[in-house]
Amino acid sequence: MMTESERLDGLLKQMRTAFDERRWEETVQLFDEVRSFGKLPRNARVEATCLAARAMVGMQNRPGARKLLSGIAAIEHTKAAPYAHLAQAYMDLKNYREVARICQQIISLDDPA
Repeated sequence: MMTESERLDGLLKQMRTAFDERRWEETVQLFDEVRSFGKLPRNARVEATCLAARAMVGMQNRPGARKLLSGIAAIEHTKAAPYAHLAQAYMDLKNYREVARICQQIISLDDPA
């Protein structure tokens, strides 16, 4: 029997595959399954949300994608990976100001100041 963590990892892997193969609707459906887990690890939540938002852009649902991203855009991270997912999602939306802001946050993580 799979643990919840293993099941979540499997769903994320399926989401990545569906997205890579441009199966937008399936990506969003898998995201709904991921959301049913309730509280998710932050990195998993960000990646899944960004994949779903990017799939929505592929389906020409830009308002839906923006709404999804608005729920995670203000979260602060200690590593660059979540910011990279966000930057790519905003790049797909052609929101270059937000891409620049996020990239600046990535740079500040590397800056020992």
